[in-house]
Amino acid sequence: MPVYLQIKEQVLHALSRGQIKAGDQLPTVREVAVQLTVNPNTVNRAYAELERDGLLTSRRGRGTFVSEGGKPADVSSQQVRLKDIARRALGESRAFGFSVDELIETVERVARQDKN
Repeated sequence: MPVYLQIKEQVLHALSRGQIKAGDQLPTVREVAVQLTVNPNTVNRAYAELERDGLLTSRRGRGTFVSEGGKPADVSSQQVRLKDIARRALGESRAFGFSVDELIETVERVARQDKN
Protein backbone atom coordinates (compact mmCIF):
# COMPACT_ATOMS: atom_id res chain seq x y z
CA MET A 1 0.00 0.00 0.00
CA PRO A 2 1.43 3.42 -0.87
CA VAL A 3 2.78 5.41 2.07
CA TYR A 4 0.34 8.29 1.56
CA LEU A 5 -2.56 5.82 1.91
CA GLN A 6 -1.00 4.39 5.06
CA ILE A 7 -0.83 7.90 6.54
CA LYS A 8 -4.41 8.55 5.51
CA GLU A 9 -5.50 5.26 7.12
CA GLN A 10 -3.74 6.20 10.36
CA VAL A 11 -5.60 9.51 10.52
CA LEU A 12 -8.91 7.79 9.77
CA HIS A 13 -8.19 5.18 12.43
CA ALA A 14 -7.38 7.87 15.00
CA LEU A 15 -10.64 9.65 14.12
CA SER A 16 -12.75 6.53 14.40
CA ARG A 17 -11.20 5.64 17.78
CA GLY A 18 -11.68 9.14 19.12
CA GLN A 19 -7.95 9.73 19.54
CA ILE A 20 -8.37 12.94 17.54
CA LYS A 21 -11.59 14.90 17.19
CA ALA A 22 -13.11 17.99 15.61
CA GLY A 23 -10.93 21.04 16.15
CA ASP A 24 -7.75 19.12 16.98
CA GLN A 25 -4.60 20.24 15.21
CA LEU A 26 -2.59 17.61 13.37
CA PRO A 27 1.20 17.56 13.27
CA THR A 28 2.65 19.62 10.45
CA VAL A 29 3.52 17.99 7.14
CA ARG A 30 7.18 18.53 7.92
CA GLU A 31 6.92 16.96 11.39
CA VAL A 32 5.22 13.85 10.03
CA ALA A 33 7.67 13.59 7.12
CA VAL A 34 10.67 13.78 9.46
CA GLN A 35 9.16 11.32 11.93
CA LEU A 36 8.36 8.78 9.21
CA THR A 37 11.40 9.60 7.06
CA VAL A 38 9.28 10.18 3.97
CA ASN A 39 9.06 12.96 1.44
CA PRO A 40 6.88 15.87 2.64
CA ASN A 41 4.90 15.59 -0.63
CA THR A 42 3.76 12.14 0.52
CA VAL A 43 2.30 13.54 3.74
CA ASN A 44 0.87 16.50 1.88
CA ARG A 45 -0.97 14.15 -0.51
CA ALA A 46 -2.56 12.25 2.40
CA TYR A 47 -3.61 15.49 4.11
CA ALA A 48 -4.91 16.92 0.81
CA GLU A 49 -7.10 13.86 0.17
CA LEU A 50 -8.49 14.00 3.70
CA GLU A 51 -9.19 17.69 3.20
CA ARG A 52 -10.91 16.98 -0.10
CA ASP A 53 -13.03 14.37 1.73
CA GLY A 54 -14.06 17.08 4.19
CA LEU A 55 -12.29 15.61 7.20
CA LEU A 56 -9.47 18.13 7.50
CA THR A 57 -9.19 21.88 7.13
CA SER A 58 -5.96 23.74 6.39
CA ARG A 59 -5.50 27.22 7.79
CA ARG A 60 -2.66 29.02 6.09
CA GLY A 61 0.08 29.79 8.57
CA ARG A 62 -1.75 28.01 11.39
CA GLY A 63 -1.76 24.33 10.39
CA THR A 64 -4.10 21.48 9.60
CA PHE A 65 -7.11 20.77 11.79
CA VAL A 66 -9.84 18.15 12.02
CA SER A 67 -12.94 19.68 10.44
CA GLU A 68 -15.76 20.89 12.66
CA GLY A 69 -18.60 20.95 10.12
CA GLY A 70 -20.48 18.35 8.18
CA LYS A 71 -21.04 14.85 9.41
CA PRO A 72 -19.53 13.65 12.67
CA ALA A 73 -15.94 12.63 12.02
CA ASP A 74 -16.46 8.99 12.99
CA VAL A 75 -19.30 8.45 10.50
CA SER A 76 -17.59 10.38 7.72
CA SER A 77 -14.22 8.73 8.28
CA GLN A 78 -15.76 5.26 8.22
CA GLN A 79 -17.45 6.00 4.89
CA VAL A 80 -14.21 7.35 3.44
CA ARG A 81 -12.34 4.31 4.72
CA LEU A 82 -14.85 1.93 3.14
CA LYS A 83 -14.57 3.74 -0.21
CA ASP A 84 -10.77 3.45 -0.03
CA ILE A 85 -11.04 -0.28 0.69
CA ALA A 86 -13.38 -0.69 -2.29
CA ARG A 87 -11.05 1.28 -4.58
CA ARG A 88 -8.05 -0.81 -3.55
CA ALA A 89 -9.99 -4.05 -4.05
CA LEU A 90 -11.13 -2.89 -7.50
CA GLY A 91 -7.63 -1.85 -8.46
CA GLU A 92 -6.06 -5.11 -7.35
CA SER A 93 -8.73 -7.28 -8.95
CA ARG A 94 -8.42 -5.39 -12.24
CA ALA A 95 -4.64 -5.75 -12.11
CA PHE A 96 -5.11 -9.52 -11.96
CA GLY A 97 -7.60 -9.47 -14.82
CA PHE A 98 -10.83 -9.95 -12.88
CA SER A 99 -14.01 -8.08 -13.78
CA VAL A 100 -16.00 -5.91 -11.40
CA ASP A 101 -18.80 -8.50 -11.47
CA GLU A 102 -16.38 -11.27 -10.49
CA LEU A 103 -15.15 -9.19 -7.56
CA ILE A 104 -18.68 -8.43 -6.37
CA GLU A 105 -19.76 -12.08 -6.68
CA THR A 106 -16.70 -13.20 -4.73
CA VAL A 107 -17.23 -10.63 -1.96
CA GLU A 108 -20.88 -11.73 -1.64
CA ARG A 109 -19.87 -15.39 -1.55
CA VAL A 110 -17.21 -14.79 1.11
CA ALA A 111 -19.66 -12.71 3.16
CA ARG A 112 -22.24 -15.54 3.06
CA GLN A 113 -19.59 -18.07 4.09
CA ASP A 114 -18.43 -15.89 6.98
CA LYS A 115 -22.00 -15.71 8.34
CA ASN A 116 -22.04 -19.48 8.82
